[in-house]
Amino acid sequence: MDNKEVIGIDHGFSQMKTVSSTFTSGVTEITTEPAFFDDVLEFEGKFYKVGGSRMEVRATKTETDEYYLLTLAAIAKELRKRGKRRADVVLAVGLPATRYGDEKQDFIDYLSRDREVSFRFEQYDYQINIIKV
Repeated sequence: MDNKEVIGIDHGFSQMKTVSSTFTSGVTEITTEPAFFDDVLEFEGKFYKVGGSRMEVRATKTETDEYYLLTLAAIAKELRKRGKRRADVVLAVGLPATRYGDEKQDFIDYLSRDREVSFRFEQYDYQINIIKV
């Protein structure tokens, strides 16, 4: 794509934060196509409501797909603010200092598991290449 965007994301247990958005760290699968698409992520044929109720704290952020889905929503919010729908993405993310050593590589692998990602957020199509985490 040759359209590099560096996107910083704070994957908090309470809030997901980027330079231009903050939303609750919560994601719920919707079993049917929703009537309204505010804060709705469509990924791999499924619909997810992001934000809303905060999810429970887990031992690691990589045990389920929830933080991956929240990451896609955060990327979409950032790219929309920048007027883009396609980009080569460098994710600048971090972990709490107390978890950094133990979870660093797992978190990098988790967020970069799919290099080319297509998804919809709030009915807009996004196509990204995750080139570095």
